[in-house]
Amino acid sequence: MLLAVILMLTTLQRAKGMLSIPLDDTSQDLYLLSALAAASEWIERECNRSFEYKTYQQTLDGPGTQFLRLRNFPIHSVSKLSIYDKEQQTDSIKIESENGMLFKRSGWPCEARIIDVEYLAGYILPSDEEGAPASTLPQKYELACVLLAQTLMREQGVTSEKVGNISVTYKDEGRSLPGAVKALIQL
Repeated sequence: MLLAVILMLTTLQRAKGMLSIPLDDTSQDLYLLSALAAASEWIERECNRSFEYKTYQQTLDGPGTQFLRLRNFPIHSVSKLSIYDKEQQTDSIKIESENGMLFKRSGWPCEARIIDVEYLAGYILPSDEEGAPASTLPQKYELACVLLAQTLMREQGVTSEKVGNISVTYKDEGRSLPGAVKALIQL
């Protein structure tokens, strides 16, 4: 059986811990994994970026300013930069890592699809593998993923739940992100 590697903003074990599901209870693991994968993809789509630590390549319009915004961040390094298909020295730019921007004192030209950039960006995502590097993903994204997965797992059409003396009513938010998730990812 071939298992695909799904990169998610959290892991099954970490999500179970946050949701107070015993680790030895595997009855909903497949369902929870599917919800976590869907939530991770949804958050990346809403943020218009990928969070995975890897090398990215982009072809961009020249903005005509001193700042060039890259899609994925934080930016760790720029390995290749070309303008009008001419290789540029990367020491002529300053990386503004957390903003996802490259600063060039002399400015970037203004023209469509003339800048090619290859760069290393993103976060080390959470992993339950022994010996895996520690996650660098800000916790707010992991929590947003778990909250969204929890929302996705609720039965469609159920607007309230009652457990003992505690009753909770949910607002029907349709296909939009729940307010708590929006707040965490700052949309």
